[in-house]
Amino acid sequence: MKRIFLTAALIINAILSDCQTANTVHHVLNVDVNPETAEMFVTDTISGFATDNLVFRLNKAFKVESKSPGVSVKLVSDNSKAGDIGMDRESENEGVVLSKWKVSGNANSVVISYEGKLDAEIEQSKENYQRGFSQSPGIISDNGVYLAGSTWWVPVFENSLMSFKLTTVLPADWKNVSQGERTLDRFFDGKHIDTWVCNSPQEEVFLIAAAFNEYSYDMNSGVKAMAFLRTPDEGLANKYLEVTEQYMDMYQGMIGDYPYSKFALVENFWETGYGMPSFTLLGEKIIRFPFILHSSYPHELLHNWWGNSVYVDFDSGNWCEGLTAFMADHLIKEQRGAGEEYRRSTLQKFSNMVNTENDFPLSKFLSRHDGASEAIGYGKSLMMWQMLRRKIGDDKFVEGLALFYKNNKFKSASFDDIRIAMEEVSGVGL
Repeated sequence: MKRIFLTAALIINAILSDCQTANTVHHVLNVDVNPETAEMFVTDTISGFATDNLVFRLNKAFKVESKSPGVSVKLVSDNSKAGDIGMDRESENEGVVLSKWKVSGNANSVVISYEGKLDAEIEQSKENYQRGFSQSPGIISDNGVYLAGSTWWVPVFENSLMSFKLTTVLPADWKNVSQGERTLDRFFDGKHIDTWVCNSPQEEVFLIAAAFNEYSYDMNSGVKAMAFLRTPDEGLANKYLEVTEQYMDMYQGMIGDYPYSKFALVENFWETGYGMPSFTLLGEKIIRFPFILHSSYPHELLHNWWGNSVYVDFDSGNWCEGLTAFMADHLIKEQRGAGEEYRRSTLQKFSNMVNTENDFPLSKFLSRHDGASEAIGYGKSLMMWQMLRRKIGDDKFVEGLALFYKNNKFKSASFDDIRIAMEEVSGVGL
């Protein structure tokens, strides 16, 4: 297969032009995707480290070669079980096996190539069965492409984040969506080529692709609102573009500047409710429910502050989901005079689902896996934020959240970090 874009000049230029972030491994990914065969061909220029004998993990489906003179990449093991990466720890990673590779050669950067086939089936989600959601760790098909941290399709180095420049070659009528800003969008030699650049430290890299119809709107804040739909629907797209600006303005006023250059609604080819950095991936049925515009959609937008730029320190519990539910689902209801009703419903759900045998502290919540864990991680947490808000007052609560965001942007943070910010602004021991 022709690799028209994998030239030495492109690789060298990418290394020179893309800035690095401390404690962040930078990837220049050039990816050729074949939806018909479920295959992908990748060249990755990796930099941002200066240590020999580094080890990275990658999906076992890929065969790796070093393209850098004097640098070797050796297989260490190929049977380790995959965990999950990023904010969304709900996805099951059964069947994903990882290989460990050792980089040797005392190089400041290394170019590797790898290729493989990714065709995991879309299955009913055990953890989201009540909402009718399905999941896949990673799939390339005629219907679309979904690659995420759970796919392990980008080399992962221990205890590091990643920034990237992602160039993707796809069929002529397809487009790719990823984090960050798109810097290239053109046709060449019967193919469509997209480049997305994200210099902010990330936990994972997404590659979402299909034959999308694209809509966009430049908001007054300077952020671009976008919609990628699988069927043409300008009316639906405009509803989402308008509501994006409404809630973007609200959250920027409360928390701080939006951390990315765009926010996009992306229609998936199966039912999902995912919030990614700078976009949300929602199923085709979900996006057409009118209530989603003022419930799930602002919830996923808010995740760009909580979870997708201030990351979760899972060792001390997932504070993110309850706080997001409190500041999105609950706040919007409260603005419409239904806050008390929403809180009562939350307490009723907790009473129905949770008992002395299945209750646990918020510091132990990682993700929902049944009704009880959702009632705790979302509901009990939501009520805790309401208690804190009443204790220190609305103004100090919002001020504390803004300080927490400022202090922890693109870092992993814990309940303690929120406590520290709230104590600083309120003067109250918490």
